[in-house]
Amino acid sequence: MSRVGKLPVNIPDNIKVVIDKNIIAFDSGKAKKTYQISNGVKAEFIDKQIKFTAANKTIPDIAMFIGMDRSNVKNIVAGLQVGFKTVLEINGVGYKASVDKGILCLTLGYSHEIYYALPNGIGAAFEKPNLVIITGDDKVLVGQVAAEIISFRKPEPYKGKGVKVFGKKILRKEGKKK
Repeated sequence: MSRVGKLPVNIPDNIKVVIDKNIIAFDSGKAKKTYQISNGVKAEFIDKQIKFTAANKTIPDIAMFIGMDRSNVKNIVAGLQVGFKTVLEINGVGYKASVDKGILCLTLGYSHEIYYALPNGIGAAFEKPNLVIITGDDKVLVGQVAAEIISFRKPEPYKGKGVKVFGKKILRKEGKKK
């Protein structure tokens, strides 16, 4: 079995867990999530911990699915407890962003503005005019939204203009020499 899959997932007191065959339901009072376990993986809820084991050990690569299910359930619990956030930095003259009723409006140097509808459960806030904070309780969805926003204007290597994850170093190139 995988090393990650052997570890139990600790469930805090404010989250209720119900396991019904292959579906785990989480309820934190303000949000509800469900997760479907892979075939051949069995989950048990004992002493405020969820443990994953193989229901049938003859399935090849079952340890891989146990580890994946354990990591996904751990991310769901962490999202219901604290939430996830990604900070994006917008660099460039005249580049800016604003949000209005779940629609992100980006001005990124094109002849038009880019409108991006934020999915349900995802929020956007601004700390400074050039920092966009993406928040949500689903780790995969927060990362996907951040990647889609970055894809509108990737940072270029000469001046560093574009959208990037805050703190990420960009390999800069030297310009033309005379």
